[in-house]
Amino acid sequence: MIGALLALAAVIGVAASQQPEPPRLVVVVSVDQMRADYFTRFNGQFVAGLRRLGRDGAVFTNVHQDHAVTATAPGHASISTGVFPARNGIVGNDWWDRTALRRTYAVEDAAAAIVGDTAAPGRSPANLLRETVGDWLKQASPASKVFSVGIKDRSTILMAGKKPDGAYWYQYDTGRLVTSTYYRDAYPEWVTKFNSSGLVDSFARDGWERLLPVDAYYLSREDAFPSEADGVETTFPHSLNGDPLSASYYQRLPSSPFGDQLIFEFAKVLVSAEDVGSDSATDLLFVAASAADYIGHQYGPYSQEVQDYYVRLDRMLGDFLSFLDERVGAGAYAVALTSDHGVLPMPEELARRGVESRRVGTPELQEAIVPVLSDAMSKADISVQPAIQFVGGLVVYFPGADVPADKQRAFRENLGQAISQAQFVREVFTYDELLEGEGNRPFVELYRRSFHPDRAPDVAILMQEYYLISAYPRGTSHETPYPYDSHIPLIFAGPGVKPGRHDARVRSVDIAPTLAEMLGIAPPADLDGRSLAWPVWGREH
Repeated sequence: MIGALLALAAVIGVAASQQPEPPRLVVVVSVDQMRADYFTRFNGQFVAGLRRLGRDGAVFTNVHQDHAVTATAPGHASISTGVFPARNGIVGNDWWDRTALRRTYAVEDAAAAIVGDTAAPGRSPANLLRETVGDWLKQASPASKVFSVGIKDRSTILMAGKKPDGAYWYQYDTGRLVTSTYYRDAYPEWVTKFNSSGLVDSFARDGWERLLPVDAYYLSREDAFPSEADGVETTFPHSLNGDPLSASYYQRLPSSPFGDQLIFEFAKVLVSAEDVGSDSATDLLFVAASAADYIGHQYGPYSQEVQDYYVRLDRMLGDFLSFLDERVGAGAYAVALTSDHGVLPMPEELARRGVESRRVGTPELQEAIVPVLSDAMSKADISVQPAIQFVGGLVVYFPGADVPADKQRAFRENLGQAISQAQFVREVFTYDELLEGEGNRPFVELYRRSFHPDRAPDVAILMQEYYLISAYPRGTSHETPYPYDSHIPLIFAGPGVKPGRHDARVRSVDIAPTLAEMLGIAPPADLDGRSLAWPVWGREH
C-alpha cells in the first residue's frame, strides 16, 4: 500500500504549467448505487459507452465514499464540494434539525417553489454549506455554463451547486422535468416542448423486457427470487403501467432503465438548446442517473434486473457520447463517471451463500431500544417523558423540558452502552463522542466525517457487517461505511487523459479538485480531497 501511494505521489508533483488546455465541456455522470464491481462483472457485455470509457480512460479501482452515512445526498455533495458531509452539511438524505426539533430533507426549501406547481414542496441547495466545483467555475469564468439534470432532486441540486445556469429533475406524479424558483421563474421554451413531446409516455406500451437473450444473464441469479420487489411480481417482463408496486406509471418509470433514458434524452436537448460546449469558455454538465438506485433497492445487486440495467446503461451512455462527438466535437470534451454509494446484497441471498447475514426489521430495532430507554433515563436522573425519532440514528429529545446538558450527556452514554449489547449492533457512537473528537475506535473517524453538531442524532448505530436495518421485508439498502456500500467506480476520459488503471486508494472528495484542474481553475485551499489530475493525465517528472 505504501509503495502504491509513493508511486501515486511521484506523478502528482508535476508543474502546473504542464496542464493541458481545458476542454470545451466537462460532463460528470453519477450512476446512483453503482458498485465498483459492476464495471468488471458486466464488462464482457459492454459494447458502447462503458466499454469506451474503460478503454480510453484513467480507471481508479479503489475509490471510496470515505464517510459513514453512504446515502444519495451526502454522496453527491462530497463529489461536488470536495469536502466531507461534516463540512458541507449534507449528513444524510434527511437529518434531525436539533434547533427546530424536526426532520429535514436535504434539499427542502419552502421559499423555492416548483415552477408551474406551487403546491409541490420547494427545492433548492439552501441546506448545502459549501460551494461546489460548478460554483468555483462560475466565479473563475462567468461566461462558462453549468447545468445539472437527473431523476432525483437531491442528486441534481447538490451536484449543481448554488449558482448554476440551470438544474432540472423528474417530477414523479407528472412525468415532467421541473425546476424551482430558486433557479428561474419560468421554463425555457425548449423545456416546455420536451415535456409536451410525449417521450415520457412512449415507454409504457412495451414495458421492460430483457435486452439480451435469456442465457446471457448467467452473471446473475435466477429471475424469480422471493425477496425481490413485492415478492410476487419479481420476474421479467415488468409492466410499467399497472404494476402493483406503484400507484401510477409516472411513479413507476424511474424504477426501470427508461427513467435514465429519459434523462439522457433531456440532456441532449439541453446541450443543443443552451449551446453547451460551443465556445472557448469551458462548460460543466452533471447527469445523475438514478434509475440504478431504484432498481438496485428492489431487486438487489445479483439480480437479472440490475444486470440488464447496466447493459442498457452502456448503450445509453454510448449514444450520449456519440451525440457529444457530433455536437461538441470528439476530443473537445471530457467525461468523469462515478457514483454516490454502493449497496448490500440481499441478506437472504448472502445467507444462502453461507454468509452470516440477516434482515433486522424496524420493530426489532425498537424492541431492543425501548426497554433500555427508561433505565438510561433513570441512571441520568431524568424523569421527563422523551420523544423518539429514527433519523440517521436514534434521536431522543424532551419537548417542552429544559433537561441540563450534563444529564443529557449521561443519558446518551448510558443509552449507547445499553444498545451496544444488542446482538446485531457492532458499534454505537454518541453525539458527545463525535462532537468532542474522543476515542479512536474502528469507524469513529468515518462517523465524525458524517457529523454536524446541528444535524446529528443522539446515538449513531453501526450494524454488524452484512446485517440490514429495513422497514420492509424485501429489497435491500445501503448507508453504512462497509466496503459494499462505500466502494464506487471512478473513470476520467478526455483530452490528454492517459488510459490506464490506478489501484491506490482514493476518495470521492478527490473528484472535485480533479475536475477543477481539468476545468483549468483553482480549487479552494481547504478541501478534504486532493487532485488526481496528474495521474489522470499521465505526466511524469
